[in-house]
Amino acid sequence: MYTIFFIGTAGSGKSSLVSALSNWMEEQGLDVGIINLDPAAEYLPYVPDIDIRDRISARKVMKQYKLGPNASIIAAVDMVVTEAERIKEEMEVVGAPIYLIDTPGQMELFAFRQSGAYLIQKLSDVHTLVVYVSDAVYVQSVDGFATTMLLALSSRIRFKKPQILVVNKADLITEETQANIINWTEDPETLLESMDLPNYEKEILRSVANMGGFVEPIFVSAKTGEGLDKLYYQLQIHYTGGEDAQLPP
Repeated sequence: MYTIFFIGTAGSGKSSLVSALSNWMEEQGLDVGIINLDPAAEYLPYVPDIDIRDRISARKVMKQYKLGPNASIIAAVDMVVTEAERIKEEMEVVGAPIYLIDTPGQMELFAFRQSGAYLIQKLSDVHTLVVYVSDAVYVQSVDGFATTMLLALSSRIRFKKPQILVVNKADLITEETQANIINWTEDPETLLESMDLPNYEKEILRSVANMGGFVEPIFVSAKTGEGLDKLYYQLQIHYTGGEDAQLPP
C-alpha cells in the first residue's frame, strides 16, 4: 500500500491538488483512494473514499461542547486520533493500492500537535511520503520563500518521513519567477543578499541551506494540471527508484 499525505498552510490548495492529482492518476489507469482527515472542511472538490466527517465534525463539536471556532477545530482534530484504527481497517476494505490523504487546512493544528504525528505514523505503510504544498504567490517573495523552506523543514523533522516540496498555483506566477525560485534553492547566497536581515539570522538561513534545507520544488497547478506529470514522476522515483517502474494499477 502506498500512502501520500498532503500538508501545507491554509489556502495553499491541498484539497484542490488532491482532487486534480487523483483525476490525473485515474486517467492513467491507476487505482487511487482518497481520505479526508479534515473534520472542519465545509466543501471538498472530490468525493472521498473515507471521510472523517462521517464520524467527527468540528461544527458538531462546537455545539456539543460550547467551544469557539478555533477550539472546536483543535478538539475535533485531536478526536480524529481515536478513529485511526478504524480508518486503517477501512483502507483495507476499500483496497486501493494508492491513497492520497488530505490533512486539516490549518497546518499548525496538524503538524505541530501530537495528534498529527500520531496519525501519520498510524496510517503509514511501508511506502509513505509527505507532499508539502506551498502557495506560489507567497513563495515568490524572498521572505515567503525563506519561511516556506523553514516550515517545510520543520514538518519533515516532525513527521520523520520522506517529503516532496510542491509549489501549487504555478499558473499565477511567470516562468521568470519560477526560475528565480529555483535559483534561490541552487544558490542561497543570491537570496540572502536580497534579504534585509541581521547577520545572525542570515547565518541561520545559510546553515539551513547548507544542510539541504532549501529543496528545489515541483511547480504544479491544480487548476490547469500543469506539473502533475512531474509530481507523479517524483512519486515514482521515491517509491520505485526509477522512471520505468510504475506504481501499482
